[in-house]
Amino acid sequence: MLIYAAIIIIGFILLWKGSEYFVTAAAEVARRIGVSDLVIGLTLVSLSTTLPEFVASTMASHAGSGGIAVGNVVGSNITNITFILGTCMILEGYKIEPLVLKRYGIALLLVCILFVVLALGDITRMEGLILLTIFVTYMVILSKEKHSRKEMREVSVEMKGIPVEPGWKVVIRLILGGIAVFIGARGLVSSAIAIAATLNVLESAIGATIVALGTSLPEFAVSLRALKENYEQISVGNILGANTFNILWVIGASSIINPLKLDYNLLYFNVPLMIGITLLLLIFIRTGYQLKRKEGVIFVLIYILFLIKNYY
Repeated sequence: MLIYAAIIIIGFILLWKGSEYFVTAAAEVARRIGVSDLVIGLTLVSLSTTLPEFVASTMASHAGSGGIAVGNVVGSNITNITFILGTCMILEGYKIEPLVLKRYGIALLLVCILFVVLALGDITRMEGLILLTIFVTYMVILSKEKHSRKEMREVSVEMKGIPVEPGWKVVIRLILGGIAVFIGARGLVSSAIAIAATLNVLESAIGATIVALGTSLPEFAVSLRALKENYEQISVGNILGANTFNILWVIGASSIINPLKLDYNLLYFNVPLMIGITLLLLIFIRTGYQLKRKEGVIFVLIYILFLIKNYY
């Protein structure tokens, strides 16, 4: 058991740092071929923070562990709101622009509803293709929308983190980042399957808690950094965007590899909880366009109950 735990921790680190290397290198490649900094910046944050979920879930799907694949996505969405955003809310309350709710919040709610409809049966390859098509469409719409000066400043802050390097260094970053993500995800998924068997618990419970916490660490890092730099819209927008990407991109790709079936723990607890906390977050945002510390406490308490319920 200790060996599996050690492999999981190493997998967390490789996934986190590997995804940073890979996505920043990919963003530099995009910049070199003429993609605007605005488009790169708008996609960079959520794509970089959801890459660990993508690799872990698609690898779990390929291994025939659909419970971990879906559990990781649902658990990550719950973790992002209750633990990560909740903790940030406790540290410092947020003032939210109405545009954040309109652009990211409503999209997430609609995608969650679509996911519930699909989850009532197996999520087939055709449905996965539909999710990926919606994902591409959503990305195009985001890139073509008008953006405020504040958003432009926030994007410029993110773009400063992309190093301008010689082409050969960019290629090395891509290769090393990709290898690290692959090895990290493989170790994480295989150890999670082994732990589920050892503890005699559902794979979806392990996916929704242990795997989801590890793959959500990049979201936590981005949210804390944005909070420190007083860019609240990046922090909240990143969570809403990442949750949307998790369903459209990660579930879409995972179900194309293998159709996904949800067990009773996902259907009757984790998925309803994901929908419930998403609605609660949007209600909190809509109430005066503020996220308060006491609301953060509520979210963190929900996260603790979520962890307990998955094992008891």
